[in-house]
Amino acid sequence: MYRLPKLRSLTRRATGAFVEGCARLAELHPFAWKVAWEAVHRLPFLLPHDKSYNAFRHFVAQRANGLFLDVGANDGISILSFRKFNSTYRILALEPNPLLEPALRRIKSNDPYLDYRMVGAGAAPARLQFFVPIYRGILLHTFTSSAREQVQFSVARSFGKAVAEAIEIKQFECEVVRLDSLSLDPTLIKIDAEGFDYDVLLGLTETIARSRPFVVTEIATDEYSKIKAFFDALDYVLLIYNILDDHFDRDVSSYFSAVSAMSGHRNFFAVPQEMADSLPFAARGQEMAAR
Repeated sequence: MYRLPKLRSLTRRATGAFVEGCARLAELHPFAWKVAWEAVHRLPFLLPHDKSYNAFRHFVAQRANGLFLDVGANDGISILSFRKFNSTYRILALEPNPLLEPALRRIKSNDPYLDYRMVGAGAAPARLQFFVPIYRGILLHTFTSSAREQVQFSVARSFGKAVAEAIEIKQFECEVVRLDSLSLDPTLIKIDAEGFDYDVLLGLTETIARSRPFVVTEIATDEYSKIKAFFDALDYVLLIYNILDDHFDRDVSSYFSAVSAMSGHRNFFAVPQEMADSLPFAARGQEMAAR
């Protein structure tokens, strides 16, 4: 007879494997992606949409009250995902795409602790052109970027070269702000800037040094060394999160393998060194944390 923790672990692994399979199906084609995206919005039990966001509950457990700064909020899916773990955190969501403002407005109407701004974030204030791909009438808003080539690359990576060659790319102009200028004290920061996460971090240097938030970000292979150096200088440790076994690991290099760089394994978690020991690690990670 399994003990309850063992049964929970097996259930979590089975659920994670099922969700991973669904995520892989959604990445086969934009039509499947659209169906999956709408399903997550309509069926809250599917949240968080990115299963690595389950790591949020460990951060909230350490800091029960605070500010969640959502950089690249998209249509609010990350807000809804975060609310699975905390209903009273203040949230400031930033999103450059004006086509997504109605969705954020609807979520805000039911969330008294949410505010949002339709701006982008970067290393310096500016006005930039942003590019959003459309495939046969489907707005692929999660691939919006301030670099046209990044849009092409991201769509091809997810759906293949044929889809990337068939997309239409529309552009819009938006204000970009240096987030240090907002004088915020976030507890948790999520960055999804489609290849420009490092620029966002540069604009957050003073904020991160002062507030010591947990930071969640994607890191492209060619940005890894400079982002790691950025966090090293601030006495942070970079971690990955195992969505099946609910623990963190310092073996971030495994992220770049073909096996690990899949749905639910695309985020890095930057944690203040002084907070790292409070998180659950695999056995090897615990040994390293104790050094």
